[in-house]
Amino acid sequence: MFVTGKADTKPVPKKHAQEPSLRVRIVPMFNDNYGYVVVDEANQTMFAVDPAEPSKILPVLREEEKAKNREFLSILTTHKHDDHAGGNAEIFKQYPKIKVAGPESENIPACNQPLKGGEKFKIGQVKVKALAVPCHTAGHLAYVVSGDPETPPLLFPGDTLFVGGCGRFFEGTAEDMYRALYEVILTLPKDTRIYCGHEYTMANLRFALSVDPSNAVLRDKIAAVKIRRAKNLPSIPSTLREEMLYNPFLRVHDEVIRNAVGGSDPVSVLHQLRRRKDNFE
Repeated sequence: MFVTGKADTKPVPKKHAQEPSLRVRIVPMFNDNYGYVVVDEANQTMFAVDPAEPSKILPVLREEEKAKNREFLSILTTHKHDDHAGGNAEIFKQYPKIKVAGPESENIPACNQPLKGGEKFKIGQVKVKALAVPCHTAGHLAYVVSGDPETPPLLFPGDTLFVGGCGRFFEGTAEDMYRALYEVILTLPKDTRIYCGHEYTMANLRFALSVDPSNAVLRDKIAAVKIRRAKNLPSIPSTLREEMLYNPFLRVHDEVIRNAVGGSDPVSVLHQLRRRKDNFE
């Protein structure tokens, strides 16, 4: 089961290995970043994703440790930018036995588990696959995390895919982002839950509406996000199935999007979308 929330406080003894039961704790950091602590409640282990602000992440880890003696095993790092990788060294000092995973081609602080796209491994009993999604940075990885077989996988795409948008092409091209989105991410199950790196949702959806103003699903999404943000709640997670309905960067084959921005082929449509979004206010 996937839920978001704080630890309960009833201690339980360690058990033999079981099918993972995952709970994601969303940790707001800096102005608009998200880091994550993923807890396997069946096996009392946990790991962090892009824990860039230790002062926000460490209290969550300690709360989980105190609640049920959970063991912190690993950090997954999506890419080299400080607002994703900048907390690794300090956290590693506090937990020197953990694995710190990240792209082998990037300078990831404290990294002792360099990864390539396609590599599969386990964190405790939790299955993880690294996906190569170069564009935002040249070595950028996303991570697919799987618990028990009956629940949807989790995707941690870093700054590649956002709710309603995608990352800037800092070290890649529209062709690179097309491959990352369409040939990698969109091959995942459509109920995959997406835990992205930033709270960019309202800005992304406003841009999406400028491209596709008659999209009723998009308007409903905007209304729902406004309610959540007014309560200072995260707009995440979303799912791939949802994103395919309102995220223009996942709809470059759609005639509506193509007509709105121009472009003779899907890659050029993606290029035009990103150019427009970069200049959108």
